[in-house]
Amino acid sequence: MNRSAYQIFTFLLCLIWINLNYSQTCNLSIKGKISDLHDNSVLIGAIVKIQGTNFFSQTKSNGQYEINGICPGKYVLIISHPSCLTQNKKINLKESKVYNLKLEHHINELDEIIIADTRTSKLRKSIQEVSLDISEINSYGSNTLVEALNYIPGASILKTGNSIGKPIIHGMYGSRVGIVTDDFRQYDQQWGPDHAPNIDFDSFETIQLIKGAAALKYGGDTSAGSLILSSKRKALKDTLFGSSLVYLESNGRGGKISSRLEKNYSNGLYISGNFTGKRYGDFNTPNYNLSNTGFREANFSIKLGKDLVAKGWNIKYSSYSLEPGILKASHIGNVQDLFFALNSSEPTITNDFTYNIQAPKQLATHQKLTFKYFKSFKNDIKFDIGYNFQNNKRKEFDVRRGGRTEIPVVDLLLKTHTLLANFSNIKKKNWDFEFGINGLFQDNFSTPDTGVKRLIPDYYKYEAGIYFLGNFQKNNLFIWEWGLRLDQVSYDSKKFYYKSVWEERNYDTLFAEFETGQDFANQILVNPKFNYLNFSAQTGISKTILNSLEFNASYILSQRAPNPSELFSDGLHHAMAAIEYGSLSIKPETSHKLLFSFSEKKTNFNWSLEPFISKIFGYIFIEPTGLKQTIRGAFPVWTYDTTDAFLTGIDISSSVSLNKKLEFDLGVSYVYAQDILNKEPIILIPPFNTFQKLKFTPLKGKWTFEITNQTSAKQNRFPNSNFIFDYIEEGTIVSKTVDISESPKAFHKMDAIFSTLIRDQNNIKTSLRLIIQNITNSDYRDYLNRMRFYASEIGRNFQIQLNLKY
Repeated sequence: MNRSAYQIFTFLLCLIWINLNYSQTCNLSIKGKISDLHDNSVLIGAIVKIQGTNFFSQTKSNGQYEINGICPGKYVLIISHPSCLTQNKKINLKESKVYNLKLEHHINELDEIIIADTRTSKLRKSIQEVSLDISEINSYGSNTLVEALNYIPGASILKTGNSIGKPIIHGMYGSRVGIVTDDFRQYDQQWGPDHAPNIDFDSFETIQLIKGAAALKYGGDTSAGSLILSSKRKALKDTLFGSSLVYLESNGRGGKISSRLEKNYSNGLYISGNFTGKRYGDFNTPNYNLSNTGFREANFSIKLGKDLVAKGWNIKYSSYSLEPGILKASHIGNVQDLFFALNSSEPTITNDFTYNIQAPKQLATHQKLTFKYFKSFKNDIKFDIGYNFQNNKRKEFDVRRGGRTEIPVVDLLLKTHTLLANFSNIKKKNWDFEFGINGLFQDNFSTPDTGVKRLIPDYYKYEAGIYFLGNFQKNNLFIWEWGLRLDQVSYDSKKFYYKSVWEERNYDTLFAEFETGQDFANQILVNPKFNYLNFSAQTGISKTILNSLEFNASYILSQRAPNPSELFSDGLHHAMAAIEYGSLSIKPETSHKLLFSFSEKKTNFNWSLEPFISKIFGYIFIEPTGLKQTIRGAFPVWTYDTTDAFLTGIDISSSVSLNKKLEFDLGVSYVYAQDILNKEPIILIPPFNTFQKLKFTPLKGKWTFEITNQTSAKQNRFPNSNFIFDYIEEGTIVSKTVDISESPKAFHKMDAIFSTLIRDQNNIKTSLRLIIQNITNSDYRDYLNRMRFYASEIGRNFQIQLNLKY
């Protein structure tokens, strides 16, 4: 064979070998199903293409695709579909494989859903609701959640000093006001008037105030109303953003730092974290220092979840810690000192400024773990299920002899387990329904190692509830809604009573079945067990009149079982510097409430008028009933009692744009409350008050200036709770009247706020806010502050805020 023939023969062999090799190995395939990332529905007509080749496939009616005849190697798959984000996937193909792929279908529609969910939706459309962004609360320099309520008509604060406050809605507080975080009720011994909600509002984004027990989803016992704290829905895109807020304040010489960071992914996964720290020393009034009124606070939370619109889950852990001092001058040694303290213009103790927090003080920690899962079905019915655990530890310290000051006089541990499940968005023609159930188990342990009589005993609380909500809406001009709820509440407690008190109150006859037969010296151990079945309901209408005028009317029936404080309190409540007595004879209270609202929104003018009428049978209240001298000092005695009550009032708010630069807001609130049985006013009802704000925004420039004014009238309607005591003066017995009923005089407080944007570039926005609170340095006392007997409110305060968004 010559050389040329040999080369030709070799070349033909190579071609045959290559052909044989190709036919043996380029026979791989990829196949699978393409579905929607959020609801798993199949996508028809999606294209799967191998980058750089002519290999592609299009999904059929079942969402399946298949590509054959592929050689081994590394490839990039390009997956596309109309209205979807195109996806790229790298593969290393060594054998035939199945790749099930997911796309974000109708991404524009999903963005609309997210945007709609980001806006705070009304829980009940026939009830007037108020919604606040956390940024609004911070803009007023509010240091606590309830301070924000000062700017909402119909809402007030019941305070114990400067750092402890509870919300009041339409003249009612305590257990009648529900606080909801992440769709679960907050439980932190909220029955005490001096127990501030253990919540870091900076870890949320919006707050809704609902007047009246319309939020039946969360409970039927909140006849006053509810505060709902929530976060906005997460974006379905790869984003990383956060914010930081720094406060510096002159009064208290302290400040606050808060930071929040959130990472979102396009596959629906997200993680966020929040931290808040506060530190303040003694606050001061215009004329003197308020000794031992500083506080420390440290909070953090972390949340992980996945939101695919049609289904998702999240888990959140939060920790809250607060250590506030109690005004030193509120703890008195004897009856005579108490009399002079109540009648003095200045506290009996005024030390120099310090950051030290000494007894009397509180220490509260609250830990919360929440897990939620939701799923929407093809008929748009949504199912939610969640579990929540709360661990609340509260200690109260008093000045004690024998080096025992560091041993708490009150030491409570409250553990709460809550489980809920509900179905919503059940639609049938013009009807929309929702129903759900919840269960609660609570364990309160009162440490016996305090060495003093326990104020609140050990108890178990069991609760089971079911609710059913519905509404009928044929068009946008009229809606009728209603709701029903049934709750079973049970207490199982163990408590020691002095035998003399047990018999004096006739408990040995009324509650003989509670006696255990175990006596210890002069005390008897009892096992009170109570069962309550509470029914709540709401119905209302919302109608649009004359295109812009909206009219709402609602009737609410609410039943509330007495809380542990109202039933079992028995002894010195150190944080309140008062002795408190509950009553086993207290029955559930039943509230009937009518709510109306007229509102109108125009381009330059918005207004609302909200009258209400309420009748409460078995209204539970606490009032001063005398004075008692103990080995730890002299203290007013406050006792829980019941009566029938009538409350009515009105809330007015309006906002008008005077021109392109000026905006004026006005809020007015008044509550009338009467004890029907005793024919006298009810104690601790907010007086007539108003709020005005004038805001200037230049046409050019990135700054605003606003001035606000709060006016509170003198409360002329209060019961006479005065009492007389005798003491020796210069060898003679003298009788004096202790006046703890008279209300303080009217006052007004002006604030000024200047805000400016100092940087807005490179995705970083920095703003500066300067605030002056109590500009005129007014010396006043607030009727709703139970420390008003001993000291005035704080004076002028300069505050600097630096806010970074990135």
